[in-house]
Amino acid sequence: MARRDIEVLFRTPWIIISRGLAFIIQLFVFATLISRLVSVSGFFQYYAVGSIISMVASISFIIGYDIFEEAEEGVLDYLLTLPVSRRQFIIGRALGGAIRALIYVTPMFAVVAIIEGFAQPASLAAAMAYLFLLAFGVTGLSITVAVSVRSANRFDVFLALMELAIVRASTALYPISFMPSYVASIAPFSPVSFASNGARSLLLGPGLDLSTLAGLLAFVVVFLGLGAAFYFRKLEGGVYA
Repeated sequence: MARRDIEVLFRTPWIIISRGLAFIIQLFVFATLISRLVSVSGFFQYYAVGSIISMVASISFIIGYDIFEEAEEGVLDYLLTLPVSRRQFIIGRALGGAIRALIYVTPMFAVVAIIEGFAQPASLAAAMAYLFLLAFGVTGLSITVAVSVRSANRFDVFLALMELAIVRASTALYPISFMPSYVASIAPFSPVSFASNGARSLLLGPGLDLSTLAGLLAFVVVFLGLGAAFYFRKLEGGVYA
């Protein structure tokens, strides 16, 4: 199941191309211009790392669209006839969504590492672990939404708003001190904030931040568990029939 979801992403090259172009513009145009306008030391580094985190979150949401379309088109009925248990099926979907997000952003992460001179293997590996945890948790969240909302229009709007909330209302792209008060009050609790703050601690210093790791792990456990529970119940209840 995980391998199938990875292959599905690469059969839709427009997603890869559009997100890749968005990353290039975001990093080499927008971040460059903003870093010249603001008097904040190291803003480009801050933004470069955050752009990878936000991209991981965004690409991880795509699994929800896949699951919703499969249910509408009847593909899910075929998948359920495959010789795999329901538990393997659900874990495979979540794992596939997380792995393909990592595969997608790894070249971008390498570009940022080369530009900024991140050369510590342990720090790079630990930062990738943060990316994987975020992708795994967002995949669970996306699955939860996909099996909870049955209207196509409501699903598109709700998932887009959910992505906007956890990515934009976070410290991935902007320091919390530059945010409006109503955003700054919720930004520290975003899983994207946990991942971006933790990755920056590893790559820029001072090192492993246990509080961000604990917050990210809690997010993964909660939403992967909810996603699995909702998906399992909907499958067994025959909602997609």
